[in-house]
Amino acid sequence: MRNAFPKNTLMCLDMVTLRSGEILSLCGNFNGPWYRARLTFYPHPKSTRIIQRKPYQKVSFETGYMILGCTKLLDLPGEQHFLVHQSQIDRVHRASRAFEGLSGDNLEQCQILIKTLDEICGLGEDQHGLTGSGALHNILPTSDFDWIIYSHNPTPVEAYVISSEKFERELTFPMTYAYTKYAVFNGLARTDIDALFKDRWKYFRFRDLRISVSFVDPSMRVDNFLNTPVLGDRVLLEGVVTDGVGCYHMPRIIPLNGVGKNYQVLTWLFLYNGAFRTGDVVQVAGKTCVINRKEYILVESAEDYIRKVGGR
Repeated sequence: MRNAFPKNTLMCLDMVTLRSGEILSLCGNFNGPWYRARLTFYPHPKSTRIIQRKPYQKVSFETGYMILGCTKLLDLPGEQHFLVHQSQIDRVHRASRAFEGLSGDNLEQCQILIKTLDEICGLGEDQHGLTGSGALHNILPTSDFDWIIYSHNPTPVEAYVISSEKFERELTFPMTYAYTKYAVFNGLARTDIDALFKDRWKYFRFRDLRISVSFVDPSMRVDNFLNTPVLGDRVLLEGVVTDGVGCYHMPRIIPLNGVGKNYQVLTWLFLYNGAFRTGDVVQVAGKTCVINRKEYILVESAEDYIRKVGGR
């Protein structure tokens, strides 16, 4: 199974191993030569996790990691983002090719899910991928499956997962993990974190597979979002989400209808992946910014947040 993506284009959630050894996950679809990527594994001599014949530590709550030659763009627990040049990349692990590394029950159950989503949602077999340990061909017995669907619109899959008895809603991590990881956001109480994950249908179990699904729009290119934003004032506002699809893609651009004005909220954080639906009422704390002559509310520091205050 192969996707016909351009050879030199790296797709969102493809994995890359740098020449310095770190393994990162792409934060968007880029034509290159520059890429924004999130640290996922780093070399660690005492780790028992072996990837590519070397010991690696999976990122959890660490901050402060530095990569020689890479500008750090974000430094939050589990969200250490870097600007990477293609000359620093030693190996690309295509998420769209990950199924080729599966075997046995894992491969059989993945094939069943792919066939099911083809029959019900019209998704072809070339519209699926795996990131994380799946892309690295390093799935452990305890691993969940970081599933990717190459499609702009999550609605058909959402409707099927919610309505079918074939799927059991189940987070791929305990909420205590989420509380610890997101405690850095001063404006989010535990009840706010609960609300963000309460209806997060993207986490589910299918047969024996624990799955977290993400969506990648193959037509998007976000190289121009690597331009340095011009930051403005801090704002605190409320609004209604007018199109929830935006929170599934990278960067997450969430349109809001505020009081007398429309806004575009921009965030690179995985916390908000699939967190909102059209019609949700949210409170946003962030900074105004201009990127490519367009104004956004940027949400990415420990003082920023998007909090549900109403809706479905």
